[in-house]
Amino acid sequence: MGLPKLLIIILLSSVIFAAALTLFLMLPPGVSTHLRLSEEKLDNGRIIICGGESPAFSSALIVIHGGRASSQAAAEYCKSFYDKLGDLGFTVFSIDYPENMTLIDEINYVVKSVEYVKAKYSIDGERICLLGASRGGYLALMASTKTSVKCVVDAYGPTDLEDIFNYARGDPALWSEWGWYHTTLMKYIEENGLNKTLVMQALSPIYNVAEIKEDVLIMHGLKDETIPPKHSMMLEEAFQKIEKTNYLVKLYEGETHGFSLLKGKPYEDLREFLKKCLEEVS
Repeated sequence: MGLPKLLIIILLSSVIFAAALTLFLMLPPGVSTHLRLSEEKLDNGRIIICGGESPAFSSALIVIHGGRASSQAAAEYCKSFYDKLGDLGFTVFSIDYPENMTLIDEINYVVKSVEYVKAKYSIDGERICLLGASRGGYLALMASTKTSVKCVVDAYGPTDLEDIFNYARGDPALWSEWGWYHTTLMKYIEENGLNKTLVMQALSPIYNVAEIKEDVLIMHGLKDETIPPKHSMMLEEAFQKIEKTNYLVKLYEGETHGFSLLKGKPYEDLREFLKKCLEEVS
């Protein structure tokens, strides 16, 4: 190889190295540069697992996306939350629940997923945090009434089921999601001769606060028109009535529904909360 070609190769290698180093140095705190992704079947759904090259499985962050069942959303949640929070010591598990589940089935599937992670990876509930956004936040709260974990993050999730059903009727786009759950729930109530009000309350976090023993972080944008912020405020009031102290409420001026939990002040608040929860059990 001639000298000019060798110099060109050396120069290009130096440029590539410099670019890679610059990119690494520009990464914000918490961003992981290594990712090992796998998945495991659970009934008709799956659990996606994101960890380092040799995951220790000592602590788990179980994430639940909102909206309809989506394998793509579940995978993206797994990778993005591990990228920004994996350095705290978490392995991230993302729940990819099956399509066309009723609301009760989804709650039970999240509970089953948590118990699966506990048993399969020998992770004590005191080292597990459950995080959900939108309906995922609702599912995280409801699951915490049925299984024990260290902490729960509810990001802009509904907390009163009857209220969100009534609200969603006025928005065709919102009703396209919640209408299915309403129809299947009414069918379940009718077929089993149940009391509608009691069932609605049994499926609403604000009526089950006494069962939520975990540390809780509530996050909501004050300009949210999809799930009104009053849902988080009602949950706070319900916590206050039972004199619960291990919770935080973070309301964000100017934020609408679906704001990123991994950027700006919400990310700082989330990271601080999760870090504190882990430190308490170290």
